Amino acid sequence: MELPAYTFCHPPEQPRRKSQSLNFSEDGFPEVRQLGRKKEFPVNDTQENYDNAGACHGCVTQSSGPQPIWLKYDRQVLRFYAWFKEQVDERVEENHRHRRCTIYFYLSDGNIHISEPKERNSGLMQGMFLKKQKVPNGVGGWIEVPDFHLGKDICIFGHTYHIVGCDTFTKRYLMKHRLPVGEEEPWPGEPLEEYRQHTRHVFTKKVKEYALRQFLDLDGKVLRFFCVWDDRQVPYGERRPYVLNYFLGDDTIEILEITERNNGRMPWPKLIRRQKLPKLTPNELLSSKNIAGVLTAKPKETYYRDTDLHIGSYIRIFDRDMLIHDVDEFTRNYYQKKYGYTEDMLEAVNVQEEGPILARMPMPEHNGFGSEADSYMNCISLIPKPPLKDFYKFIFKDGKNMCFSCKLVEDATHKLSVVDKTRDMIFVYYMSDDTVSVFEPPARNSGISSGRYLQRIEAPRVPGTKRPYRPSDCYMGQQLHLHERIFELIQADEWTLKYMEADPKQFPLANFNYVSSKIKGEIAKLPIEKKTELKEKIPPLDPLPKTPPKNPCSPPPPVSPCGEKCKDFTSPHTPPIGPCEKKDKDPISPPKWPTSPPKSLSKSPKGKMEPLQTILARCGIIVTKQEIHTLERYSMRNKDNFPDVYSIVRSFF
Repeated sequence: MELPAYTFCHPPEQPRRKSQSLNFSEDGFPEVRQLGRKKEFPVNDTQENYDNAGACHGCVTQSSGPQPIWLKYDRQVLRFYAWFKEQVDERVEENHRHRRCTIYFYLSDGNIHISEPKERNSGLMQGMFLKKQKVPNGVGGWIEVPDFHLGKDICIFGHTYHIVGCDTFTKRYLMKHRLPVGEEEPWPGEPLEEYRQHTRHVFTKKVKEYALRQFLDLDGKVLRFFCVWDDRQVPYGERRPYVLNYFLGDDTIEILEITERNNGRMPWPKLIRRQKLPKLTPNELLSSKNIAGVLTAKPKETYYRDTDLHIGSYIRIFDRDMLIHDVDEFTRNYYQKKYGYTEDMLEAVNVQEEGPILARMPMPEHNGFGSEADSYMNCISLIPKPPLKDFYKFIFKDGKNMCFSCKLVEDATHKLSVVDKTRDMIFVYYMSDDTVSVFEPPARNSGISSGRYLQRIEAPRVPGTKRPYRPSDCYMGQQLHLHERIFELIQADEWTLKYMEADPKQFPLANFNYVSSKIKGEIAKLPIEKKTELKEKIPPLDPLPKTPPKNPCSPPPPVSPCGEKCKDFTSPHTPPIGPCEKKDKDPISPPKWPTSPPKSLSKSPKGKMEPLQTILARCGIIVTKQEIHTLERYSMRNKDNFPDVYSIVRSFF
């Protein structure tokens, strides 16, 4: 047992905290309670102090007590629109007026306040009409929410208010609590406004047209019309064109003559000077008294305006009937924007007539002496002149020549000897002046002297026509008739092929899209039997052989000291190192001769196949050698998708 004062800790003391009366309930409401007592809800609570109508059953059960009405409807106000009649004395215009106001009912405490919106220059004391307070209903109680009904009257302190509407929140509140809402009504009319409307006079302001204003706005803007005067009904009359200019600045008109070449008339600049043009020819101009032609002032309606000029109509110009057949672009836009004319109303009238057929001396046929251009210049001029050259071709196409390898061929009328069939030649087409030449390269032991076979001459005419050969007529497989000889173009050089591919409009046979669409369309037109036969003649491509594995004992390839620039570099032979070495092998390997390049651009998939041109010809599809060559060049550029030319045609099925 420990004695007092012999321990290090004091005995426990009782708490000395003082309880307070200001506290908060479990629901968070401020309250004042007695000291030492817990909060207890009064037993005699009524609906006047609390209201649980807005809460569900679960919320009421979980809560420790009812929710106060001042908290539930805090800052919730019902708004009604109403008016009341006020008597007006000593005024002729009105004997009463309707004053519009807004009634606010506060749900938290049942207070009411009324305000009247202010109207500028009304002469009335507007604003707060009734301060916030409770309003008695006259039977010993207070005005509540059910007393407000749209379309009915309510009496507040001796003033009878007629309710005509409410806001959306108020309407939803009344419908939620199943209270009568009523129907909205319009605001009543004011007697003063009706009186003013009855006595109001409408004053129409007449806008005066000022010539200076029109001049400042439209000066420099001219409407242009194209006219035709047909005077062929009288002796020595003719059909003549004119231009009518309408000046918008002062509504004046001038008519200009269009001077045609060799018409036999004096080139007068104007038919009528700039003036106001009357619709009817004045009688004073035809009399002997007014020799100078001075017109007296008349109303504007007697002169032509912009509204009187229409396409396809005739206008009377001093006893001349002129037809308006077309306008310029400015005039067309002017009528569309200002008067709303449509495209049909502004469509031009075709007044062109076929001219007379003039007798011409026919050109004689070329007699063979000189060129055709020289003979033509001798025929059209008494003094011969040199033929004109195309300067554009000379500047932009000088040095551009199309070269083809060719050979002589025969037909029913042109026979060749055995030697001529073996001769190879070069055909050149010069695009700077449309001339051609044929050169025969030297051949060993041929017995024929090489050199110029056909000197540079103008391109001859295509058989059966009068036009000369053009660059578009030169392609692989084409036969050209040159001086009773037939030359077939076999192969073109690389520059010629690239030039033809760069200009697909002039050379469509060198365009892959054109050739593929042509062959695809011809295949689609074939019957099913022919299409099946063609598909069988072009078998599918064999799979590519696998590359053998690399021998690890083979010596590495020689490396050039200058990189890839030296293609023909060879290093001295070095014997292999390791078990693969052979002592009996000659250390110096024999030289390898270069092999000739393949004749065809594409390798056949299965040994020797029939040419594609022959396969298509048997099925009725005629293609030229140039078209086949175009497909081959395309397959070379796209080897991954089309290894050969047969695969391209196979993709058309």
